[in-house]
Amino acid sequence: MKTANLVARLGGACLCLSATLACAQDASRKEGWWAEVRGEESPAAEADVEAPAGGTELTRPSGALLPPGAASRGAFECVEVRRFEVGAGDGFITSKETARAATIPQARLDDLQRAVAGQVPEKARGLRATLVGPSWPACPDPERALVLGGRVVDYKAGNQALRYFVGFGAGAQKFAVEVWLARKSDGALVARDEVVDRKVGGWLGGQSEKGVEDFAEKVGGFVRDSLR
Repeated sequence: MKTANLVARLGGACLCLSATLACAQDASRKEGWWAEVRGEESPAAEADVEAPAGGTELTRPSGALLPPGAASRGAFECVEVRRFEVGAGDGFITSKETARAATIPQARLDDLQRAVAGQVPEKARGLRATLVGPSWPACPDPERALVLGGRVVDYKAGNQALRYFVGFGAGAQKFAVEVWLARKSDGALVARDEVVDRKVGGWLGGQSEKGVEDFAEKVGGFVRDSLR
């Protein structure tokens, strides 16, 4: 009797395991379909994304630095703002700063991209901006377009309460990005710089969203100054 009960239990466990594996395989097959329903891209579909209609997507500068004065604001009408990359260029962590940069949430990168795009026309009059990403248009004329990108080299999420109640640098927030501006038509580098914004205090400890806006304002100033 004991042997029969043991066999029955083992058989039931095998059936449960088989059912679980079958469900996992079925979920895997449906993953791409579910991503389409939600309007997202499945990992396998990322390689099939087409380049913007305005020309080949520029992911980073491919030309030499232009001499001062070679790029004027009047020569351009549009800026494509890329999502900032994270960490060292070779993918390795080389310092405590690049280790901190790797902790920046994806949602925060999206916030920075949108905020920077909003500041470009504010700081550099005559220019309009768009985002590099799904559902956003490319600049219509690559010859009169710029691409703005960069790499996060340091990040501190910060803590507003610590900034307010403790001070002395506690809970500091920090964004540090090596930004670049390049001509879309040939990838020639217009300018490169490191933009840093810190929040160590301020009214009620300095709001986190204000840190994003202040950083974006500095990047907008970088675009303006690069095209004088």
